[in-house]
Formats: sequence, C-alpha cells, structure tokens
Amino acid sequence: MLVQNPREFYQEVYRQPFAMPAFNVCNLEMAKAVIEAAVIERAPVIVQTYPGDLAHAAFGADVGPLPLLIRAMAQEAPVPVILHLDHGPGLEYNLRCLRAGYNSVMYDGHDLPLEEALAETAAIARAAHALNAAVEGELGTFGGGQGSHEYTNPDEAPLMFERGHVDMLAVSVGSEHGQASRLNLDLLAAINAKVHAPLVLHGGSGIHTDDVRAAVRMGVVKINIGAALSRAWCQGSREGLEAGEDHYGVLRRAMQRVHEVARHRLQLMGASGRA
Repeated sequence: MLVQNPREFYQEVYRQPFAMPAFNVCNLEMAKAVIEAAVIERAPVIVQTYPGDLAHAAFGADVGPLPLLIRAMAQEAPVPVILHLDHGPGLEYNLRCLRAGYNSVMYDGHDLPLEEALAETAAIARAAHALNAAVEGELGTFGGGQGSHEYTNPDEAPLMFERGHVDMLAVSVGSEHGQASRLNLDLLAAINAKVHAPLVLHGGSGIHTDDVRAAVRMGVVKINIGAALSRAWCQGSREGLEAGEDHYGVLRRAMQRVHEVARHRLQLMGASGRA
C-alpha cells in the first residue's frame, strides 16, 4: 500500500525506533524485487529514484513512466511503501515529481549558501506539505556524484527544521556514496541532540553494520542503499548470461540478487516485522 501520510509515518519510525532502507531503483524489475523482499519480511520500505533513473526511462524532459509503475506496484503491495525522490535538483523538478505521485521528495541544495538553501527548501516544503508529502533536506555532502565530502555542522541542523520546514534531514557524518565507511557516531549523537527529529544517511551501502545499528538508536529513520543494489543487479545479470539463460532467466537472476540484498538490509535496520 502506498503510505497516505508519510510525514506522520516517518515520525512513527523515529519514535519506535528503527530505520527503513531507501532503495535506489532504475527499472521495473529492481522495484518489484525490493517490494517483494519487503512483503516477505513484513516490512515497510522506501523505493526511491535518482534523477538519472528517471531520465533513463523517460522520453524528453518529463519524469517519465517509472514513478507510475512503482506507484502501481506499491498500491497492490500488502506492506507500506513510500515513493521517494532522491537528490531532487530544484523547486521545478521537485514539483514535477510531486505531480507525478511521489509522496516524499529530497531537495539537494548542497551547492548553495545556507540562507539560499533554507529558502529553497522551505518553498519546496510548502508545496509538498500542501499535497501531504514529506520533504528531506540536506546539510553536508557525501562524496561520489557530489564531489566533496563535508561533515554536517550540528549548530546548523535545527535551522533546516525550523526555517526549511523539512520532515527529515540528511546528515553527513562519515558515510560516502559508493564507498565503505565508518560513521563519526559522536557527531551523529551531537546532531541528534540538537534536533530530536528524523535523520537520514546517504551512502548506506558501505556503512559498517555496527554503525548502522548504532545510527538507528540516534534518530536515523532512512538509510539510502544504491551501490549495493546496483552491484547485485549486475552480478545476477552476469550469472544469467554466463549460464546461457534467455532474457527472462537473466532478469530472474538479477532480481534474485537484488531481493537478497533488500532482505538483508531490511533485517539489519530493524524494519522486518514492522508492517
């Protein structure tokens, strides 16, 4: 089922506490494998797309059919599903995704001065909240496609909730896109003490398992998983090709590898059995 009130849902996850993996998908098969894993684990799940994922499936400049496919699967699933936009680049893009049916969006304003980022985030939040959708803000950067890796300043974190009106905040405390990492748990604890609100980690594929468990106890409700899913998809595809499978067999093997990763992450973050 597509979550009808994601803002309250994130708050409930924060109160319990546990975290939901947010899986980056770029096609129907990856999304289906993730949702099927959540059904088996009886877990709520976040299915998210990056702008590049949408461009892959779209004709022209529109967001394309991928969110429609994910929404259709979410509505049929017997577990809660949130459809989330990852690293939305601006107001207009976030609005297009909200119109396409996303019930949760992230604004990526890492390249703006703080005051400008707060104002732009607040504008997106006004639009999203009018549609009962949730908003994720960001302070700090996570390497990879963002280039630099800059830690979040704990003193700035409350501003994103007070003036940016976000429902959750992505914080940089050591994780990096596509890299193995250990978290600065003291910094995460300091941020949590400042905001007492839902937090998000990016670069979740490489975070040490001990740190994932600790982060859940420090206000983290969402951990992004992209690289691990991509590697699983490629591994399964290679196995199918090497076995001489037809296209259905290749897709089946790729989906099985994605399914395995998704179940493991749902279990690790304490989401299993929460649906």
